[in-house]
Amino acid sequence: MSGVWEPELNGTDAKLVRKVARGKKITVTFNINNSIPPTFDYEEEPSQGQKVEEPELTSTPHFVVEVIKNDGKKALVLDCHYLEDEVGQEESTSEFECKDTNYTLKTDSLDWALYNHLMDFLADRGVDNTFAGKLVELSTAPEHQAYITFLEDLKSFVKSQ
Repeated sequence: MSGVWEPELNGTDAKLVRKVARGKKITVTFNINNSIPPTFDYEEEPSQGQKVEEPELTSTPHFVVEVIKNDGKKALVLDCHYLEDEVGQEESTSEFECKDTNYTLKTDSLDWALYNHLMDFLADRGVDNTFAGKLVELSTAPEHQAYITFLEDLKSFVKSQ
């Protein structure tokens, strides 16, 4: 992600900024909280002696892509998520002020041709499947570190009187 994107990490909040032209930029924001999808099946319990395969724990955060023009006067804001992670995460936040009077809709009710054009629009600006894969790598390391810090703090809290 280095080079074209300028990363910022503030606790569990992260932001990537890419300046594309004078007065235009792309901002991707995400939060690593609750970004590890569930890894076990509640219905199947391993039988005694059966080897349980541990899944790879990777962070797949919801992320908001903002394509901003005219120094912030106009923006297209897209709330994105990974397909296997459609449940259980908080809404993403945007730096662009989205008012209740702004029109929003879910892609379920969006015409597929328009959806494909929006995906191409994002890909032309560097937000594509390759970007999404790198975002998983980028978010997994700080998520794991935050989890380790949480466990250490929890241990300290429980041990203290």
